[in-house]
Amino acid sequence: MRNLKMITLLFLVSLQSIAQAYTPVNPQRILVGAFPFQNFTYDARSAALGEAGIAISPDANSALLNPAKLVFLNQDSTKKAKNVGASLHYTPYYRNLIQGMNLYALNLFQAKEKTAFGLGVKYFDAGSIEIYGDNRKYIKNFKSKEFSINGFYSLKLRHNNSISAGLKYIYSNLSARSTTKNTTTKPVNTVAGDLYFYHDGRNTKNQWLNYGASLTNIGGKVSYGDYKKRTFQSTLLKLGAAQNFILGKKKNVLMFTIDANKLLVPTPSVRNINNEVIEGRNEENITGIGTIFQSWHTAPDGFRETMREISYSFGTEFQFRVGGVPHFYARAGYYTQNKRKGEIHYFTLGLGGKFKDFGLDLAYLIPNNSAERRPNQVLSNTFRVSMIYSPFK
Repeated sequence: MRNLKMITLLFLVSLQSIAQAYTPVNPQRILVGAFPFQNFTYDARSAALGEAGIAISPDANSALLNPAKLVFLNQDSTKKAKNVGASLHYTPYYRNLIQGMNLYALNLFQAKEKTAFGLGVKYFDAGSIEIYGDNRKYIKNFKSKEFSINGFYSLKLRHNNSISAGLKYIYSNLSARSTTKNTTTKPVNTVAGDLYFYHDGRNTKNQWLNYGASLTNIGGKVSYGDYKKRTFQSTLLKLGAAQNFILGKKKNVLMFTIDANKLLVPTPSVRNINNEVIEGRNEENITGIGTIFQSWHTAPDGFRETMREISYSFGTEFQFRVGGVPHFYARAGYYTQNKRKGEIHYFTLGLGGKFKDFGLDLAYLIPNNSAERRPNQVLSNTFRVSMIYSPFK
């Protein structure tokens, strides 16, 4: 419980540091946005690939990271019931740090030859929190939670390209209504949009390249309380590519993939004791939509610092096929951040299998626990489970 209160305090302090931009609170100028649960990786397949998934082959998990891929599912068009799919995801999160923190996700979709649409729900249970007011006066226990409901529509274009757009409602209630140091927190309700692109390269015989992109959580600033300034949503840009090779007569597939991830929120500026900007850009003058473009040149140290804010996901997958259809998967990956921008590093492993129309994916995270990276130990014992209904070949 003590650790959970510490995390809650740090999160609220981070919100205030964005609002007031006092560099001593965030000396490395790590990017922080509202609703970070929107950017968690929920599906076990991508989690096993070091969080990469924008350009990997389509399956029922695609509704989470890149629904533009769904139009390339090879459905049986002779049976109307065969063009629907679903995926269910569960992650007990940060178990080395907090008990009772869980991630859940559910997706339902219909995929046709040229179009697809669906509905998804993400739910983040952050566990019970003890709320304290001024002078550490106990107020109450509170069960922190966040969730979103999103819908999307995907369309196949010419030359094996596709696009998708989504709209979602987001609700966040991290500490109920409570007042500390004359600041009152409150639940947040808002909406955001998502855009996706995918290119399917399976028109070649023995090898092909897929690539894709996503721009998610596009929306206005929000406030968790009566702070003077509002917080940017966690607008995230992801670019990915996946190279596939067919091996042997059984047509097994070996895939290598990489994603680059950039949070499009302004880099906290450097300010003096009078709260005047002395380095970087004034975040107060940037809008929630404008940050998509302006966040690329807000870092006090210039373009070099902006490039340090990009994290990378690397993954590989082996598909064992029977009759040309995948039946068993083995996966591994690695996720890395710059040492000045969070320094989160970990390995991932995973397995998957499919029997007829149903599949199961498992992933496990192995943190890099070298002496200088001990904060990563909180990621230990993090695993994910995904169950899918996917009647496509």
